[in-house]
Amino acid sequence: MTGRFRSCLDGFEKIGLALSLVALALALSYTGVLNRWDLLFYDWNLGHQSRVPAEDIVIVAIDEQSLRELGRWPWSRRVHADLVRTLTAAGAKAVALDIVFAEPDATDPEADRDLAAALADNGRVVLPVLNEQVRLNGQLIETLPIPALAEAAAGLGHVDVELDPDGIARGVHLKAGLGKPHWSTLALALLEIGEPASGQRLTGQRAPPMIPSSLYAWQRDYHLLISFAGPPGHFRRVSYVDALRGGVAPSTFRDQWVLVGITTDGLGAMLPTPVSGHGLMPGVEFNANVLDAMRRGLNIQPLSQHWCLLLTGALVLLPLLWYAAFPSRWTLPLAGLGLLLTLVVSFALMYGAHRWFPPTAALLAQGLSCPLWSWRRLQQSARALFAEKERSQVTLHSIGDAVISTDRQGVIEYLNPTAESMLGCTLETARGQPLGAVFRLDGDPDNRSPLDLVALCLERNQLLRLPENGVLVNREGREYAVRASAAPIHDQRGQTQGVVVAFSDITEARQMTERMAYQATHDALTQLPNRYLFQDRLNRAIAHARRANQSMAVLFVDLDHFKKVNDSLGHTAGDVLLRAAAERLLGCGRREDTIARLGGDEFVIVLENLNQEERATTLARRILDALAPPFQIEGHECFITASIGISVFPRDGEDVETLLKNADVAMYQAKEKGRDLVQFYGWDMHVRALERLKLEQDLRHALERRELELHYQPQMELHQGRIIGVEALLRWRHPQRGLISPMEFVPMAEETGLIETIGEWVLRTACEQARAWRCEGLPPLRMAVNLSPRQFLRPGMVNLIGRILRETEMEPGHLDLEITEGLLMKDVEGSIVTLRTLKAMGVRLSIDDFGTGYSSLSYLKRFPIDQLKIDKSFVDDVNNNQDDTAITLAVISLAHNMRLKVIAEGVENQAQLVFLQNNLCDEVQGFYLSRPVPPGRIIELLRGTLPSAALQDPNSRRTIG
Repeated sequence: MTGRFRSCLDGFEKIGLALSLVALALALSYTGVLNRWDLLFYDWNLGHQSRVPAEDIVIVAIDEQSLRELGRWPWSRRVHADLVRTLTAAGAKAVALDIVFAEPDATDPEADRDLAAALADNGRVVLPVLNEQVRLNGQLIETLPIPALAEAAAGLGHVDVELDPDGIARGVHLKAGLGKPHWSTLALALLEIGEPASGQRLTGQRAPPMIPSSLYAWQRDYHLLISFAGPPGHFRRVSYVDALRGGVAPSTFRDQWVLVGITTDGLGAMLPTPVSGHGLMPGVEFNANVLDAMRRGLNIQPLSQHWCLLLTGALVLLPLLWYAAFPSRWTLPLAGLGLLLTLVVSFALMYGAHRWFPPTAALLAQGLSCPLWSWRRLQQSARALFAEKERSQVTLHSIGDAVISTDRQGVIEYLNPTAESMLGCTLETARGQPLGAVFRLDGDPDNRSPLDLVALCLERNQLLRLPENGVLVNREGREYAVRASAAPIHDQRGQTQGVVVAFSDITEARQMTERMAYQATHDALTQLPNRYLFQDRLNRAIAHARRANQSMAVLFVDLDHFKKVNDSLGHTAGDVLLRAAAERLLGCGRREDTIARLGGDEFVIVLENLNQEERATTLARRILDALAPPFQIEGHECFITASIGISVFPRDGEDVETLLKNADVAMYQAKEKGRDLVQFYGWDMHVRALERLKLEQDLRHALERRELELHYQPQMELHQGRIIGVEALLRWRHPQRGLISPMEFVPMAEETGLIETIGEWVLRTACEQARAWRCEGLPPLRMAVNLSPRQFLRPGMVNLIGRILRETEMEPGHLDLEITEGLLMKDVEGSIVTLRTLKAMGVRLSIDDFGTGYSSLSYLKRFPIDQLKIDKSFVDDVNNNQDDTAITLAVISLAHNMRLKVIAEGVENQAQLVFLQNNLCDEVQGFYLSRPVPPGRIIELLRGTLPSAALQDPNSRRTIG
């Protein structure tokens, strides 16, 4: 009876195991938990097949060669019209233009009509349809070609590609659209035009029925997996420019399916596919693969879910039936046979029937079946063994400390799992070995071994604790910071039987402490020592140099032009630049040199054991050479230099503060001499530093002492040769030093914050002068005033300008505010709001020094400006330097295309003036017209009593504005 019961129980267990495995496989298949593994298997399978693509499919590639020869993208639509006509003349079977024409050509409206005519003449051209979201969380819209092109095209096709969860494009939906899937994919639309009969019957996995709430959602239907012909570049390609200019024979396109699209990175859609490896496949080639597979009937259709479940269940159940029918020694081979069968079925369906069956759920269940089936036979004995051991070990297994028990001689008898993990060995390998054979203790001040610990515990017969700075080192050399203790084990009679050693792993706590100490002494951005660690190391270096009677040097490194990068590209780009500069500095020094960051763009280096000062010079020169190559920051080439000041111990100071201060003074001297220089400290620099401090103090009183004044430089309109405005330029007439250059005191005003007060004075004075000229009967002149960065970013700046205009009764249209492009890029969105407010007041806005910053032209169209100002650096050699000529012409063309005025500053000779006149520059200013002069001389200049080379030039006409 008992045997029969056990037999029935065994049968029920087999049935239960079989049902459980089948249920597991069905659940995994239904929920798609293993979808990622199925995709990897699919990719591996697809990657091992390749075929020759259809010979009648040609890709016309918008590639690097075409961009070089035809110019910057986007091109005029006349170019595309010419290509369509070329393909029409060549007899192309059908053409897909995978190019978005969602907006009219603003620069050449006739180009749209030209392209529409070419499309209509061809009659077999398909254009793309996009789905876009106009704003975050906004409603999706369908982006169609402009009406003229949509009507002229033979058909429209969507280019929507749904990526799988791992970001790979494996399939395509033959139909998609907003509200309902009414657009064919681009390849299907092309096929419907070229071979109408081929596109009538749709295959693919159908989407679930549409629900009312999804009427405004993007709907997809008829999903297919693409049978890619091969990796990117597999299809025949012709460069766009070669096709356009006759670089290939017309027969190349006769009776061909032609797909035109972008293959250059960064301009068009690039998709990751199973066959593109670590690269990307251009969207036009993706569509070529879809077209090729559709025409050949090779696209793969996912197996419907009920067939997947049925096949998965059968494949899992079959090996279980084999296990029951054959002896146990056949279990493993039969399991392998079941796995192989599943792979064969998946391969056969994919290549024979073009159906995709995901096999991983069945493979996983089959893989589990063999050990689970074998496990049944050992279950009874394992259960008994587990019950016996659990009572004695459950407590030790549940704690996080490592526990080791030994006998009286220190031989290991037991390890809990935590101890096994820490010691890097199992209980089986450690049992019978002495403690010292599996680990050692470092950091014990008494240098005791593990056996000494056992012996001491037995000797004292009490709990023994080790210092908390102990380190356990196992046989693999892995170290753990531990808190250790040892306690004797007593039997019922109180006799000592052995010792229990316990270790608490405090590695993470100690590492956290070390990280906090590191963060307190190192710069978070560059990971270099910070000011506190630098001062400590410099103190030690000074003490060592004093004891050894040696010299040492402190190099103070300040990055030139860093603020320009920060203002133009933003603080994030500035941080990237600082990290890159720090890496280059580290590459210049020796391992023992201290290279620290004090803050901002300032670095300092301690050079010890200095036998000759030339070593400091050599290191400084190495730093300048290392910083010379451009930095690649967010797609921009940034050039920076450094000014380096050097102080030497003990000549220039014998303490930290003095050495650092004198190196700083020397660094500023290097900046004053032109930057990108190395300067040793000298006693005369201290005097110059005091003079600079005195000059700063004088500047603070310059306004109240009425030492500041404005000079005005005329601006001439070139078409009629008349003066239409002036630029207000600040001058400081110092009572002792005379006229001081703005290059000397304006940066000082920026640093001290005085520029805000001075800037307000300049604006008010310039407006009052304009009113004074009107009162004297002069015609209205445009007054150009520069806004400093601090002035522009100052809260309330717009209200201040409005108040000054009202108080001085100046027309807003006669005030021209000049702002540098780098300043606008510091906060693009905030700058746009400010500029629009000023524009609403009627004030003219100009971008000063255009072309010298790092701004993106994509932002330029968003700024409500009136004028671009060409920087003097481009005008100087405009007749001799090809680069300056090209930049100047480009700025003029850009301004005119954007309906902006353009003015060139720094015109100093007739050749420059003639060049600018001949190339339609609107306005000029410079010494050739007039130097900046006091207000009274402007009146003389306008009335013809002040000589001016430009105004007296017989080749130019003069009109008093």
